[in-house]
Amino acid sequence: MEGFDLTRYQDDEGEQTKIAKIMGKMLSGRSDYEAVIEKKREILRCPECNWVLGGGEKFCPECGAKV
Repeated sequence: MEGFDLTRYQDDEGEQTKIAKIMGKMLSGRSDYEAVIEKKREILRCPECNWVLGGGEKFCPECGAKV
């Protein structure tokens, strides 16, 4: 099955709004509905002990390894 690949439009803000409007029209049938595009947030972890980090640390508070 072939389809239209939308991955090349993920980084461009103008294209994201166009795609959200198109998807909203397809899903709801109304032209004023806009779909919400969720973005996956990466969870930062220590490479040594796998401790979840807040994002601003230079060293892991659990094992002391440099991040």
